[in-house]
Amino acid sequence: MTRRRSLAGRLSRALAACVALALIVMVAASTLVMRSWMLGNMDSELHRLSQRAGEHLDVEDAPDDEVDADDDSDDDSDEGARAVPQSGGRVPRPGGPVVPGGPKGPGFGGSGIAEGTLQYVSEDGQAAGAVVSNFSVTYLNEPALAILAAVPTDGAPHTVRLKGLGTFRATSQVVDGKTVLVGVQMDRVDDVVLMLVAVEVGLSLVVAIAAGFAGRAWVRRELRPLGVVRAAAADIASRDLADDAEELTRVGEEATSGPVEVADVAGALNSMIDAVEDGMERRARSEAKLRQFVADASHELRTPLASVQGYAQLARRDIDEAFRTQALERISSEGARMASLVEEMLTLARLDGDRSLKRENVDVIPLILDALSDAHVVAPDHAWELGEAADVQVLGDEAALRQILTNLLANARVHTPAGTRVTVSLTRATQGAETDKGAPASSMVTLRVADDGPGIPAEIRDRVFDRFVRGDSSRTRDGRGSSGLGMSIVESLARAMGGSVRLVDSEKGTVIDVTLPAA
Repeated sequence: MTRRRSLAGRLSRALAACVALALIVMVAASTLVMRSWMLGNMDSELHRLSQRAGEHLDVEDAPDDEVDADDDSDDDSDEGARAVPQSGGRVPRPGGPVVPGGPKGPGFGGSGIAEGTLQYVSEDGQAAGAVVSNFSVTYLNEPALAILAAVPTDGAPHTVRLKGLGTFRATSQVVDGKTVLVGVQMDRVDDVVLMLVAVEVGLSLVVAIAAGFAGRAWVRRELRPLGVVRAAAADIASRDLADDAEELTRVGEEATSGPVEVADVAGALNSMIDAVEDGMERRARSEAKLRQFVADASHELRTPLASVQGYAQLARRDIDEAFRTQALERISSEGARMASLVEEMLTLARLDGDRSLKRENVDVIPLILDALSDAHVVAPDHAWELGEAADVQVLGDEAALRQILTNLLANARVHTPAGTRVTVSLTRATQGAETDKGAPASSMVTLRVADDGPGIPAEIRDRVFDRFVRGDSSRTRDGRGSSGLGMSIVESLARAMGGSVRLVDSEKGTVIDVTLPAA
C-alpha cells in the first residue's frame, strides 16, 4: 500500500515551490532591468562616439611594400586580426598602440579610444575597420567588414556579432559622404549579466531550500494541535461506548486556542463528544425507564392475574350459586382491568414509536361536552362544568383529543372526593407569549381542566407525567384504582400533535393546561 504524504510535507513543498517561483520571477526581472540599464549606458556611449567619429577616422594611401609586408605577416589562425587591402591600394594607416593620453596618430590610432571600441569607415566603395583590443589596434578582415557594411545607417543602436572578436553594440550613420560605424564590445555586459544570474540563482536555491525546511518546521508547529485532536478521537474510538461512556477525553485549550481551522475542528470534536455523552445519558435514562416500565407493568398485571386465579379456583369449588356469581364478577372486573392496562401500554408504545397522528381541523367544544356528559354519568357526585369556551378549532386528531379529555376527567374523578367541582375551558393562548416548542402563542389553543380538590402531593408534582406515577399509593383490587399511565398518555398525545402539557401552579386543587396548535 502506497504511503500517503503528510500534510506538513505537502505544505512545506508547496511553500518552497512558491518561494522558488517568486525568486525566479525576481531573478528574471532584475536581470532584464540590469541588462537594460547597461545597454542604455552603452547606447549613450555609442552616441558620444558617433559624434566624434568624423574627426578621428580617415582613409589614406599606403605604400605597396607596406601592404606586402602586411600580407606576409598575416596569420591565418586569427580570422579578424588583420585587414585585407581593397582594390586601389587604399588601406587605413595604422597608428601605434592606443594608449590613454598618448599622441594622436592617423586613421584609427587617435587618443581617447576605450578598450573594446569598434570603428568602421566606408567611402567610395573602400572600407576599413578595426577593434581596440589589448590596447592595440586589430584590423578587420573582409567577412567582418561585410557584416558591418550590412548594418543600417539609421543612427540607431544595433547588435552585431563578429566571428573571433565577440558581440558589439554598434551604430552606423553617413557623415560627409562617408559611412561611419562605431561600436562598443558587449562581452562585458553579457559577463556581468551571467555573473548576476549565477549569483541570484545560487542564492535563490539556498533561500528556496531554507524556506522549505523552515516552512516544514512552521507547518508542523501550527498543525501540532491536530495531534491532540487525533489523540482524543482515537481514545473515543478505542472504547466500547456501550459499556464505557464516562469521562470521554476532550480536546484541551492547546487546540481550541490554536489556528482558526484547527480550533474549529477541535470545537466540533468537543461538541460531538458532548452529543455522544448526552445521547448515552438519554439512552441510559430510557433504558432505566423501560426497565421500570416493565417492572411496573409486571406488577400491575400480576395483581389482577392473582385475583383472576384465586376467584377461578373459588368458582371451581362446591359452593353455592351466590358465591360463584360473585367470583365470576370479580374475574370479569379484573379481566377488564388488565385489558385497560394493556391497551394503555400499547398506546404509549405506539406513541413512543413516533407514530404519526392525523392533522385535521377539529371542533373541540362538542368533544368537551361529550366528555363532561360521560363523566357526569360515571360520577354524578361530582360537579362537571364547562367554563370559558372560545370558538376556535384545533389542528390535530379527533380520537387523540377525546382520549386526552377522557384521561384528564378520569384523573380528576379518581383522585378527588365527592362534591368536587371540575371545570373544562378552551381559550386562545396569551398574545406575545411562546409555547415550549417556540411557536407563537397566537397560533395555539389552551385546553384547561381545573378542579378544587385536594391537589397533587408536592413530592410527585415534578413526576406527574411520568409512567406509573399515582396521586396516592393505593393499588385497589376493586378495579377502580389508577394505573398511573393516564397522564403519561396525555403528555405523549399532546406532544405527538405538536403541543405540550403542563401542571399549573394553583392555590387550591389541580390545574392542567394542554396547549395545541390552532387550525
